[in-house]
Amino acid sequence: MKRIRFSLLFVALLLWSATGAWAYVLLGSKWQTTPIVMHMELGSSGTLMDGSTSWDQVATAATNVWNQYIRTVKFQAVVDNLAPADGDGINNIFFSNTFYGQNFGDAVAITTEWTVGSRRTEADTIFNSNLSWNSYRGPLLPAQSGDTLYDLRRVAIHEFGHTLGLDHPDEHGQNVVAIMNSTVSDIDTVTADDVAGAQFLYGATSTAAFLRPSTTTIRTRAKRYLFQGVAVSSQAKRVYLENIRFGRTPVLAAGVQSWRCVLPLKVGVNRILLLVDSGNGALRRIAARTVTRLR
Repeated sequence: MKRIRFSLLFVALLLWSATGAWAYVLLGSKWQTTPIVMHMELGSSGTLMDGSTSWDQVATAATNVWNQYIRTVKFQAVVDNLAPADGDGINNIFFSNTFYGQNFGDAVAITTEWTVGSRRTEADTIFNSNLSWNSYRGPLLPAQSGDTLYDLRRVAIHEFGHTLGLDHPDEHGQNVVAIMNSTVSDIDTVTADDVAGAQFLYGATSTAAFLRPSTTTIRTRAKRYLFQGVAVSSQAKRVYLENIRFGRTPVLAAGVQSWRCVLPLKVGVNRILLLVDSGNGALRRIAARTVTRLR
């Protein structure tokens, strides 16, 4: 059976909220084998705004955003030049000015859903080449034409969420901050709700993880920095962070399943550790980030 999932052209400027309910919506099918091989056929781009040198590199980075949070399946990106075909059992990722000969309408991108019962067997993702594309973080930017300049990375993260089996929560009466909502917005990576949905399907890689920053290293001029993340509440009772530049003094984060913590930074390299108390009072190091504060 085949269905298609749409990312709509409408643009909504959404702000982060720490109080949203868990409202992810599932498509009703999932992958039962790993890896999910993604055939990247997007081609060259020149140097993009975030420093990426090809569209395939950007889309591969989008698969890795999901991979860091899920346990039982993983995406595997393969760069090649296949001739895309619908229903051939291959996950083709490519640009086109049509969706297999059909008009895109208002869709920014489309992901197909091929299933046998509740088992997913194929998911092609087609990005609308009639639109303006780049790769960048932060708020959406205008294109020279005056329309939206679409960020391939955030749209790919959304579409690959469909590949995993996630639907649009806002189209099912939910009010939650999520990259899986049906509109392209200022949200440029997964949120706690998106991660919760993916981990419901495929398990969690660890008891806790960073959402912000999503990369292992970051540079900033700020004296303080907000860290955000998610934790498996049944395994993590409390979440702490520490900046070892200030000594071994852990700071309790606010929340657990969706946690947040502001830490001061010193000029130079700051090593931030994510620690979890599973209920026995012993702190276990889970992950780390390197934050360089510029003068």
